[in-house]
Amino acid sequence: MVASEKKASAPPSHPCTSTAQNIKETLESIVVAFVLAFVFRAFIVEAFVIPTGSMAITLYGEQVTSTCSTCGYEYARGITQGDAVSVRSNPAYAIALRCPNCDTLVDQVPPPRIARPDSGDRILVHKWPFDIGGKLLGPKRWDVTVFKDPRDGDTNYIKRLVGLPGEILEIIDGDIYAAPFDVLRKEAPDLLEEFDQLRREVCHLRQSPEQWDWHYWQSRYDALNERLLPYLEIQRKTPEAQKSLWFNVYNHDYLPNYQRFASQPTAWVSWEPVGPAGSLAAEAWNTTQREITFESDSHEPLAIQFTGKPIDDYCAYNYRAQMNQSHHTLNPVGDLRLRFSWFPEAGLGSISLEMSRDPHRFVVEIAVDGTIRIDRHHPSLPGGRERFAEMKRTPFASGKAVQIELINVDYRLSLLIDGEAVVATDYPNDLPAILKRQKIGGPPPQPSLVRISAQQLRCRFRHLILERDEYYRATTQNEPWTRDPKTGQQKNNPYCRWPGWGTWGCPIMLRDGTAREYYMLGDNSPASKDSRLWWEVGPHLHPMGDEYQVGTVPEDQLIGKAFFVYWPAGYRPSWSPGIGLIPNVGRMRWIR
Repeated sequence: MVASEKKASAPPSHPCTSTAQNIKETLESIVVAFVLAFVFRAFIVEAFVIPTGSMAITLYGEQVTSTCSTCGYEYARGITQGDAVSVRSNPAYAIALRCPNCDTLVDQVPPPRIARPDSGDRILVHKWPFDIGGKLLGPKRWDVTVFKDPRDGDTNYIKRLVGLPGEILEIIDGDIYAAPFDVLRKEAPDLLEEFDQLRREVCHLRQSPEQWDWHYWQSRYDALNERLLPYLEIQRKTPEAQKSLWFNVYNHDYLPNYQRFASQPTAWVSWEPVGPAGSLAAEAWNTTQREITFESDSHEPLAIQFTGKPIDDYCAYNYRAQMNQSHHTLNPVGDLRLRFSWFPEAGLGSISLEMSRDPHRFVVEIAVDGTIRIDRHHPSLPGGRERFAEMKRTPFASGKAVQIELINVDYRLSLLIDGEAVVATDYPNDLPAILKRQKIGGPPPQPSLVRISAQQLRCRFRHLILERDEYYRATTQNEPWTRDPKTGQQKNNPYCRWPGWGTWGCPIMLRDGTAREYYMLGDNSPASKDSRLWWEVGPHLHPMGDEYQVGTVPEDQLIGKAFFVYWPAGYRPSWSPGIGLIPNVGRMRWIR
């Protein structure tokens, strides 16, 4: 007989003990999640909100989006604290708008939209690459960078990094130039030493108000700057950064309908035939529709020209009713991009694209048989011109679209056909002449000219777009004083009426030793307080004494590189109380 085996019974459960254990495990999980979140935020990726428009149109602060009632072009206008105060004190207060496409002044932002603008872009910032550093992951020129505000050390700022440690930087005619230390140490070590001495003396001026006279210091800067010019090299933007730094001048897809308004502008923004009514050009070209057409058997090139407004650094994001009523106070811009789709249909002729940047003028001829010729015109050349480039490619098929881009930026001319770079060649600039022109009383620059001509051809043009490059302004420091937000104490600006740091005539030295210094600029150059204009020194920088150089960001104040807009201003459905509840997926984007 086999004895039966008793199964071992489990100990009785205690509900109180089990519940306490579950609560403990849940709390541990929550704590671990919080710790991981804080670690992730502190060292990996952090989210930020853009409060102002200093980086427009790359990144938006508080703004309203308007659609032009004349041409249908959509654009943003920044809303400031002053606008909000004005609408509270005056319920009828409205903001006038100037369209960046057709230049009309017929639209306004109504008071309710001013009182409740769209929020600034919410962005994600990589922090770990800057922590690791090195050539591969460390800060690079043209990175959109978050850092601590030099004024207080608490506020986070975002600008584009344009100056690196180990160079002397200067903004000339809207472009960035730099002289690397490596070259100066070999060829002009005494110049580098004199710049360092000047830097120390200028920093010491914060404690020596009796020496604030700019005229004395201007002579010091002028003497050094004249010797520096041969070593300055233009700093061209990376292709990724350049994509974000094109500003619309005129998009013919948004054809203005000026006839809707009784008060029409004196000049319409458009492409107009070169010649009087009834001329060959006027008969051959039709620019009254979004698709532009040309048809002529004439051997003479017949042209249309962009007209109606100057090509300058106007930014609609900043427009105010009492400012910029004309373009007289703006800076002419010669760095341009012209792009379109071309449909050759009949004939064996050619089209020509003409683009100028004072005093350079380029003429690009593209023939149907695939021949491409580029001439550069300049007064210093023998006969006034030279053959810049010439080549032969596959003939263009009748009726097939050809994508063409002509880019003249940073003293480099590029021609792209169907996305392929056919030409990308540098050409020389004359820095002494440019600086002479920028000084008061110097000869004014010639306005940029853009033309398209054709001959012996029937063809069509679609999506004709003209854009201009970022123009970094050489702004004077006009802020006489500020008030400390914590103590209320007034601080006077010892550098008031000086040129901005790093602007023409006032180059800035960025050290590369233990004190590694960076130079930052906003993409919205007319409305950005950045390295050009910083003069306050926050308490977090006081221990550095005169070793801290105003206008720079020390390396230990960098936070990270912005890389994605994860929440732009949302849609405002009619049923919501004026709040952007629905995410605008179409405006989520990578930051370049």
